[in-house]
Amino acid sequence: CFLDATNNFIDFDGAVNLNNFEHYKRIFTPHRKNPNGCPIRGTFFISHEYCDYNMVQQLAHEGHEIGTETIS
Repeated sequence: CFLDATNNFIDFDGAVNLNNFEHYKRIFTPHRKNPNGCPIRGTFFISHEYCDYNMVQQLAHEGHEIGTETIS
């Protein structure tokens, strides 16, 4: 798939863990697609505290973008 004006972007901020992982799985299902037919993907800005990195790896493997949040 390619990036164009018909893509939807969803971003999340914070730890990925048991409190929210199943919610993300319900949002990013195979039947939900962008108008151009590409699957919807998310960008996750994760924090270290309370984060389950196995879940983060699974999200990355499924094509989601992973970034880190920092304090400056």
